[in-house]
Amino acid sequence: MITKVSLLRIAGLFVAALSLAPACGRPQVASVAAKTGPSVDGPTHPHPEPESTFAVWLRPRLPDGGSLATTNGVTVIEHVVAADDTALTIAKAYLDLTDVYRAKDLAAEITKRHSTLAAGDRIEIPHLLQAPYDGPEEGRLRWPADRSMKGVFISGVFAGAFWPETLERLASHGLNAVVLDAKDYMGTVNYPTKVPLAKELGAFNDPPIADYARAIRFAHARGIRVIARIPCFHDPWAAKHAPRLSLMASSGRPFQMGWTDPSNSEVQDYVVALVTEVIDLGADEVQLDYVRFPVQSIGIGHAVMPAPDGHRSRAMQEFVRRVHSVTQARHVPLSLDVFGVTATGESSDIEALGQNLAILGSETEVLSPMVYPSHYSPGWNGFDVPGNHPEIIGIGTRGALEKLKAGHLSGTLIRPWLQASSYKTPNYGPQYIRHEIKSAEKSGAVGWLMWDPGNSYWAVWAALPLVPAAAPAKQEASGGGDQASRPEWRATMPRSAGP
Repeated sequence: MITKVSLLRIAGLFVAALSLAPACGRPQVASVAAKTGPSVDGPTHPHPEPESTFAVWLRPRLPDGGSLATTNGVTVIEHVVAADDTALTIAKAYLDLTDVYRAKDLAAEITKRHSTLAAGDRIEIPHLLQAPYDGPEEGRLRWPADRSMKGVFISGVFAGAFWPETLERLASHGLNAVVLDAKDYMGTVNYPTKVPLAKELGAFNDPPIADYARAIRFAHARGIRVIARIPCFHDPWAAKHAPRLSLMASSGRPFQMGWTDPSNSEVQDYVVALVTEVIDLGADEVQLDYVRFPVQSIGIGHAVMPAPDGHRSRAMQEFVRRVHSVTQARHVPLSLDVFGVTATGESSDIEALGQNLAILGSETEVLSPMVYPSHYSPGWNGFDVPGNHPEIIGIGTRGALEKLKAGHLSGTLIRPWLQASSYKTPNYGPQYIRHEIKSAEKSGAVGWLMWDPGNSYWAVWAALPLVPAAAPAKQEASGGGDQASRPEWRATMPRSAGP
């Protein structure tokens, strides 16, 4: 006799058989119970979610004490405080993984969240990047379509103190470039270089820019291209610490004026090595300064140099060709700073420098004549006070273009340096800056650069209108969810503290 219990057992076996049978062409759907609860055979072990691209990128970059966690679907970094940790040491360890530029500012943010730090505390690192940053090659910015680069010069020391503020000023006034000193004209390198000769010379002790590549990334996040400036042969540091590199006197001893010998192959190798390094670090353009022979010194006639009859310009051309072969191979533009006299002066003065534009122009993409009005002698071109005549910018620009035309060099651009200081210029101010820009652009300049050795630029900021903030460039999605964008910089210093 079939009981009620037997019927229930038979029904259960029938249902089990159906669950194991093929689905007759229907897509099989996993039961909810299999994912959310234990089966009759024991608990299930679902596969863990794969790490995001961002988490995979972060993990090998974590310093000691760091670990990854997920909060509300967002990847975060947690740090276990060690006995000797301070907010500043933690900030320095994690700085490269955040969108804060200065370690002291990140330390302030950590202190704001954790007023006391005890060994064993687990803290979250604030202002984590939202996505992996590009490598130097992938992140490099090319020239804009019109090839017009407009920017200012910034020294290493100033960048070390006010880099985020400077980038904000540049972007908010519609500029797209900054000339950032990689090497100071006194010979020290402004970042922790790995070039062997710089190490031998001790040329980078306590450099003001802790990470040149990171400085470039922060500029790129604001749409600013970085032109790495490298003074070549005015190098008092190298001439002093390695006399074999010095310009020599006819006596065979170093000629004491703080110059290295432009014809010395080791000196040239040093410049080439620095050029290669700044390209490796992500520079968008390389600019050579002091790419000439010295002309002003007591007893300069006793210095051993090629004859000023075309040989100096040819010697300088050969050197620039060496550098150009490096920049061209990496598709990075090269620009040269040249004296204003090269555009408007006598051939004898030009050849003494070794800066014949018709010769040098064949080995570079850009020439930047330093046609500062204040640097012309009283009476030049009939001007009693040349500094009060911003139209000199246009005169110099046209003169440089004529030199290139004479050398059949139509592809080389003229991007002049404009005066941005009051030196010998009673009429200096915002209107003066606007007149310089107009004079340059009407005369055929493609872009322009502002020079103030003190990096103040108050008249520049006053002269140029503010522009709407540009939207950040999109970047690959990351552990930050849909907020994927280039990392923003943060600075806690007051706006007035900047340039």
